[in-house]
Amino acid sequence: MQQRDLLANAIAQAESGFTLMEKRIAAYFLARPEAVVVETNSEIARKLDLSPMTLTRFFRKLGFEDSADARNQVVQDTYGPDNYRVDRRFETSFTRSQSEQWQSDLELSQASVAAAFSFRESALWQDIVGLVAQSDAVHVTGFQTMYYLADGFCRRLSYLRDRVHIVDGIDGVYAGLLPEPKEKVTLIMMDVFRYGAHGPVLARLARERGIEVIILADEFCDWAAGITPYVLRYPAETHFFLAMPQGISTGLNLLLQDVSGRLGDTARQRVRKLSEAQDHFGLFLD
Repeated sequence: MQQRDLLANAIAQAESGFTLMEKRIAAYFLARPEAVVVETNSEIARKLDLSPMTLTRFFRKLGFEDSADARNQVVQDTYGPDNYRVDRRFETSFTRSQSEQWQSDLELSQASVAAAFSFRESALWQDIVGLVAQSDAVHVTGFQTMYYLADGFCRRLSYLRDRVHIVDGIDGVYAGLLPEPKEKVTLIMMDVFRYGAHGPVLARLARERGIEVIILADEFCDWAAGITPYVLRYPAETHFFLAMPQGISTGLNLLLQDVSGRLGDTARQRVRKLSEAQDHFGLFLD
């Protein structure tokens, strides 16, 4: 059962007794069922201009103890002990035709890219751009299938500024994340479900060492918010087989673009010198 099924069924069974306020809450969850997983009670209440207690009473009317219980049941129903979401993704990837559900795939892909651009309008985004541009050093890591994105972003960011390093954890202790006294260091992390076990551990260790942490993840990531304020969550793309997340990839492209703008002449001069070095070694055909 998917999130939409679980919430929609609970709402359908209780809607005859809804107040006007509860109908507004129901409409919100029917339009965005993932909100129960990715948003806090306070965030939803603020968006809907109601009290957290009103939201709690709504969840109780649906048969849950409170918002935390609703969230836990949705997560369990979505993922389950047998990794249902992953299993179902693989199954449907092999059974449906190429033309089947193409419109849905297109809309979900567009939503991922749109989310990346919407982040660009926020104050949080500007803070993140500032950290990546102005820190003394930037470390980048990605877990599991996200390592390729981390490596590619690290290589590209190196064109714009110095002291950019990929963090691979091969040594088992992430020894590279040992800043000098008063050194300003930023760690960029990226991962999607099922999240690597080292992610939260590494993020907390970095914060203990005074390192700022930026996390790019899918919308179901629930461990990052309590560690760092710099969290960007993009729509999950579980409808694709072994997806290469378009939202996160677009977000990284935009981050490179805006960091280059923030660095200005410094980045332009660095790119020019690197281009001259490439020509010197004859790396390209033209």
